[in-house]
Amino acid sequence: MAEVTLSIEEYLALLEKNEGWEPRRMRARKNDPLGKKKRVGKKDPKMARALRKANAMGRKKNGGLKKGWSQGKIMKKAHQLRRKM
Repeated sequence: MAEVTLSIEEYLALLEKNEGWEPRRMRARKNDPLGKKKRVGKKDPKMARALRKANAMGRKKNGGLKKGWSQGKIMKKAHQLRRKM
């Protein structure tokens, strides 16, 4: 790939040319309109309990996933446990 270097004057001229453009934000700040969205539904305490149980089944003591388990499998197990509650 070609290497491109701009002088300060060329860079400022490029920025003036693209005046309406803003760089994309990487982190959301407090009271930021681009931040985390508000939760729509009410939290389900049974699902929380089921997730804790499923995580205990699928994770090792150090927090890693056991062999044969994935985050998707943990969620499937949690939904299954939630239905049985």
